[in-house]
Amino acid sequence: MRMQTTNRDDKQQEKWAALPEPFQFYRLMLSGDHLHFGEWPSEGEFQEQTLEAAQERLFERMAALLPPAPARILDVGCGLGLSAHRLGQRGYDVTGIAPSPELIAYARDRYAAEGVRFEAVGFLDEGVFQSQRYDVLWFQESLQYLHPMDAVFRRCRQLMVPGGRIVLCDEVSLEDAPIDASLVHPLKSILLALGETGFRIRHLDSIGERVRPTCTEMIDRFDRFREKLLQAVSAPDVPERIDHYRNGWRSQARWYEAGRMGYVVLAATWDRLFVRTYRNGDEERILPMFREIFRVDRSLAHWNWKFRDNPFGSHAIALAEDEQGTLAAHFCGYAVPIAAATACSAAQPIRRFVSFQGGDTMTNPAFRGAGIGKDSVLARAARCFYTAFCEGKTPFIYGFNTGVIRKLGERFLGYEYLEGVPFHVLDVDRLGGYAGWRAWLHRMKGFSVERVDRITEEYSRFFERVCPAYGILTERGVSYLKWRYLDCPDGVHRMYAFRRWGRLMGWGVFRRKEEVLLWGDALFDPKTIDELGFFLSEVIRAENRAAADKRAAAAVGQSGAVLAGAISRIEAWFSPNPAWWFEALSWVGFVVEQEPHQLFPCVRRFSEDFDLKTLGAMWYYTWGDSDLF
Repeated sequence: MRMQTTNRDDKQQEKWAALPEPFQFYRLMLSGDHLHFGEWPSEGEFQEQTLEAAQERLFERMAALLPPAPARILDVGCGLGLSAHRLGQRGYDVTGIAPSPELIAYARDRYAAEGVRFEAVGFLDEGVFQSQRYDVLWFQESLQYLHPMDAVFRRCRQLMVPGGRIVLCDEVSLEDAPIDASLVHPLKSILLALGETGFRIRHLDSIGERVRPTCTEMIDRFDRFREKLLQAVSAPDVPERIDHYRNGWRSQARWYEAGRMGYVVLAATWDRLFVRTYRNGDEERILPMFREIFRVDRSLAHWNWKFRDNPFGSHAIALAEDEQGTLAAHFCGYAVPIAAATACSAAQPIRRFVSFQGGDTMTNPAFRGAGIGKDSVLARAARCFYTAFCEGKTPFIYGFNTGVIRKLGERFLGYEYLEGVPFHVLDVDRLGGYAGWRAWLHRMKGFSVERVDRITEEYSRFFERVCPAYGILTERGVSYLKWRYLDCPDGVHRMYAFRRWGRLMGWGVFRRKEEVLLWGDALFDPKTIDELGFFLSEVIRAENRAAADKRAAAAVGQSGAVLAGAISRIEAWFSPNPAWWFEALSWVGFVVEQEPHQLFPCVRRFSEDFDLKTLGAMWYYTWGDSDLF
């Protein structure tokens, strides 16, 4: 009896040893046909601590995401066929495919049964499996071997019944690109490709820490079973091949430890909407929808300036559309350079990164019933934007919302809010003391104010000089100022420089709205902040002179013709930070009133680098930091 058992074991080992590489190594070291990672118990869970038990646990996690039997399942990359067999036992109709004839022969010999069949074919190849439509496409650590992903998911959609689902588990790169010497896809790329090909994410678990012990276990098994592998597999380079795979597990263990690699269990369902990033020509549909939703006629020139020609990043846009190409939702942001001088020193220089002023969030009224809350079409477009442009790239983005949509932002878009926008108002009569002899005295001291029509590197040097006095703010250097104000096709911004003996000491940007001067942006050297009243007085004098010249030109031959009158009021947005700037505005005579539209600054954070308290205490923002100026 012992002899018969020994002979049977020998034959079984011969069969395993004949499997293609590396499956023969793994099967000889395992006590079952699951050739995938295991989900290990977390600390404190009293469960059997074996790889085989962990593999079974991961299979059960995936199976929990399936619809009820009988459903038709395509097991893509079915390995040795055990998962297909187990699903068939539960009443599912299963087709397993793999490109290896040897693996399929093993699966047919061991697991073929009524309702369970196997075919030797690649997923992107032509095969009998394509003649059916499936309720579920099952990828158990097979996605990493399939490229390109958009073709893979398009094939999924072709093979799937409406409402069907993808269920997958696999290793993923947590970086923007694949990891060298690894086949795994970046998680970000998987999520974007799913949305772009018409799938809605329904379930996503990141369980890297719970599968990571598989790496250590496999390294140990290669050591413990080395002699068995050398005896069972007859090839001259077996020792080198064993070392190759063992070293591969060591590399994977390091990637997990460094946070470069993860592991996900995911389910996504067929959907009638496609969520994706910008493609050339999308503006032809975006602009009409913008006009309809916001009742504002944004020009193509303005759109190109903001989203195409932005020197800090272009086309940061996410949208949703149906199969006919009808735009369903839109979420975008224009790129903004940020400088954070919260702890500026020789050891900790100014930190710089690109953020986005998020905005133009809009939903086509015809699609407002396409999901609710976090599953709404707008929330899905926002998540696409976050995945494509923000996660791993910027600590936060920001915007300015009305109180009406505050709950929507907090509950479904991940926004966090600061105190309402301080709306500063100044009656210009309060600047009367800076006229006459006092203005002459300032000029005698070397102070001057001039209209700016060209931005030079001087403005970048000025920013570097005063930046530490502000905290966290838009990097207002030459590139930003030129793009934001001088290149803006609207032609409405007026920039003035403040100098002493020719040296730049500050500047401000304004817009004229009849008799109101809108002050949209400013940067001043704290050393000359006491001269702020003189600066504003000179700007008003220049603006009134320009308006008078226009009236005079218009009045030629038309006595009594009236255009805009003298400026009577200045309105501005300025954050409460820095305190010295806020106090200077008060000292000049500005009064803080409620912002007419009840706007609140908000942020969406993507790291713990800046907490909400720090942003509330250190962020310097102005009207010009929004797209409303």
